Amino acid sequence: MTRLFSAAPAAALLSLSMSLAVPGQAFAQTSSYGPGAAAQAEAGKSQKEQARRQTPDYQAFLAFAAGTLPVLTFDVNRFVLPEEAKVLVVVEGTEGSACDVYVYEKEPEGWKQVLDTPGHLGLNGMNGSRRVGDKTTPIGVFRLNTPFGQAQPLEGFPKDYIQVDSSYVWSDDTNKLEKDTQTAGEKVGTSAYTDYYDYVLDMGFNPEGIADQGSALFIHCEGDHWTSSSGCVAIPREQMAEIMKLYGTWDEGSCFIALAPGGTFDSIYNTYGSNHGLSPVCYHR
Repeated sequence: MTRLFSAAPAAALLSLSMSLAVPGQAFAQTSSYGPGAAAQAEAGKSQKEQARRQTPDYQAFLAFAAGTLPVLTFDVNRFVLPEEAKVLVVVEGTEGSACDVYVYEKEPEGWKQVLDTPGHLGLNGMNGSRRVGDKTTPIGVFRLNTPFGQAQPLEGFPKDYIQVDSSYVWSDDTNKLEKDTQTAGEKVGTSAYTDYYDYVLDMGFNPEGIADQGSALFIHCEGDHWTSSSGCVAIPREQMAEIMKLYGTWDEGSCFIALAPGGTFDSIYNTYGSNHGLSPVCYHR
């Protein structure tokens, strides 16, 4: 198990939330790198991440987090998943936009925890009936899919990982990645998403693209905007890379994600595949 930090309640983070304005959508082309330049770019990303962690705000977050040891409010063995499930990411909302993220890998003797880290949810927390624009993270159990990112793939990444540039759009209508600049949606390869879309997995919410329910809900890197998101789950870059490598180990169809506020997982253990891939209608607080 690798744990870098303990998770902190959102109360310690709310004073920072005004710094979270999402940058405008520029249309800069993602560069193509040769082997040497790619290594330099990766080293630069790591240096930037380390520098960000030395800022007073982030150090204050870590100091607060160190005093709040998490107590699991779920039993990983109770999730009812397809036989092919090999990886399960559990996102436990702690308070407001804060969460703990636990990653499990299936071994012959059962689920083994291989990673955990604090993370960040939508600005308005979690929601069992989310709508477009409400800045909440959906509740439920879904299948991860569509590995992509602006950064070059690392060793062990999925074979179908897509390094996106400005020609790629996550469509509002289909809720899928498309190579079409005329499609309405998030221009995921542009500078508007630099750093936090370095590595991305779609959470699998709303796979049918039902109108007004929301699209482009991912688990991705936290980047510079690390106290909340618009509805995605954001975690440190290194941990996102490890999840991507697990996806690459087991390939498409084997990786799942379960999301709920702490203490409410009883409502979602048996809900994978329900309600058209939206949050389960049985969910209650």
